[in-house]
Amino acid sequence: MKVNEATMFLAALLILSAILPAAAAEEGEKPIIVCTTNVLGSIVKEIAGDDLDVIVLVNPSLCPTDYDMKPSDIYALSKAKILFYHDIPGEKPWLGDLIEAAVNEDLMQVKVPGTYNTPAGAKSCIRIIGGNLSMALSKDFSSKVSSMLDAADSVADEIRREAQSLGVEGVSVICMKWQKTFVEWIGFKVVATYDPPETLSASDIANIIDKARNESAALIIDNLQISAEFGASIASEVGAEHVVLTNFPGAIPGTGNLTQMFRYNAKQLFEGLRRWRAMRELEMEVKKLTESLKAEAESLKNQLAAFQAATFVAATVAAVEFTLLLAKRRGAKPK
Repeated sequence: MKVNEATMFLAALLILSAILPAAAAEEGEKPIIVCTTNVLGSIVKEIAGDDLDVIVLVNPSLCPTDYDMKPSDIYALSKAKILFYHDIPGEKPWLGDLIEAAVNEDLMQVKVPGTYNTPAGAKSCIRIIGGNLSMALSKDFSSKVSSMLDAADSVADEIRREAQSLGVEGVSVICMKWQKTFVEWIGFKVVATYDPPETLSASDIANIIDKARNESAALIIDNLQISAEFGASIASEVGAEHVVLTNFPGAIPGTGNLTQMFRYNAKQLFEGLRRWRAMRELEMEVKKLTESLKAEAESLKNQLAAFQAATFVAATVAAVEFTLLLAKRRGAKPK
């Protein structure tokens, strides 16, 4: 072997020795799955969390519209096997740019359409994600998917039973429009919705207040990812209860998946309704007590007037009698 050939061979061995461990390490790495929101991310983690490296782009406490693209997200997507996304308006300003920047020709893009904030909508998302994970990873997740579907049905039955026992049907409420589907699914009567507060004019807000008063709205329902405070002033103005729901799991402790989020949101609505009814009962009791006190005061006033009149008459009669008696005595005196 010539010197230059030996040198080249040695160089090749060195290169291979550097490449092969890296390739082996890459081979052993978990597949990267990128999800635009934690709705999708929580489902992926619940189905196959131990087998995957799940990256959620949008913090669950934020609206997707507020997402800022980060270099780490571009890198994650460039290495990802699957991208799950909703195709909702909040994703449109940035998702296309992110995909283009990642330059991942092997990326499997899966749209998970439709609503997700009802048990039926959640079940649709679970089926889509579970099926695609099974296909992409060549692994059967049907048992886990079935368990999650049963959990969605169970929480739906649980919430519906409590809603029925509370008699929520026909109770008027006003909510941020992205919570309307869930609130109506429970059975409340949504008499008005509102857009993100920063887009509302003074006239819009006045109309919401008028509607709340005219419909005797029990609850004003905010969406955490948009505003947790806007509805409070309206509720105070019209005598309603202020409630804040979350639109994404994980934004509040104890809401790590969709079924937990449904329970949490339902609890906020039910407790808000109980508070509103308790306040109405208290107001009725105060009103009854006030009316009773007014009636009693009026009765005492009338009794006092009658007593004063009787006293006056008695005094008048006594004065007349005294005068007559005095006159009689004077007339009886000897001349």
